Amino acid sequence: MIISAHQPAYNPWLGFLHKILLSDTFVVMDDVQFEKNSYINRNKILQNDNEIMLTIPVKTKDYKDKTLQEIEVLDDRWQIKHLKSIEQSYRKSKYFDIVFENFKTIYELKSKFLVDYTNSYLELIVNYLQIDTKIVLASDLRIRAKKLDYVIELTQRLGGNIFIFGSQGKDYADVDYIKEQNIIPYFQSYTHPLYKQESKNFHPFMGVLDLLFNEKRENVKDIILNNNIQKDVLRKLYV
Repeated sequence: MIISAHQPAYNPWLGFLHKILLSDTFVVMDDVQFEKNSYINRNKILQNDNEIMLTIPVKTKDYKDKTLQEIEVLDDRWQIKHLKSIEQSYRKSKYFDIVFENFKTIYELKSKFLVDYTNSYLELIVNYLQIDTKIVLASDLRIRAKKLDYVIELTQRLGGNIFIFGSQGKDYADVDYIKEQNIIPYFQSYTHPLYKQESKNFHPFMGVLDLLFNEKRENVKDIILNNNIQKDVLRKLYV
């Protein structure tokens, strides 16, 4: 069984979704520390050929002493601002009506916790694209281990024998130690695809909303996987 994990993400980039598509089970790491200036609570959209960062403001006082599921949003004014920015940016796009109707519910949600927004966002994406990967919250697993042993315990708890690391995992993952635990590590190397955009020049590394507004829903998974390894190939290589 193929397992992967990542911190929550607001409007995640395509490599995040590629990792989910590669996995049998994907774990949302909501039990780790919040990282400032990361893509947990922010990502970009495209407006008139300009990249705009949408950020959910959060309370950062004593954040190093809290897990992600304890991080609170600063206020709810961001919801109206983000929704307006998204509408202004994509209202002329081909698939605006269906995508906007599906995702505007995020901006009507009322909660004081960041993860309620990121988890709902992920649920919407998975349902909208009909992704069959099982999504699990790390907080439900109650893992006690830290660092690399956290990954090992997580994988073993879910019955996995392959764990997908990000490309930077090579910097800290002890491959021999992982294999001794009967787990095969795979290090994701994501090649960003080209797709239709309402811009003069192509802008990679946008949040997934940019792709959803510009391409037919039935083609999105194939675009994300284009020129990248797929689940059946990964399974054949390592099983």
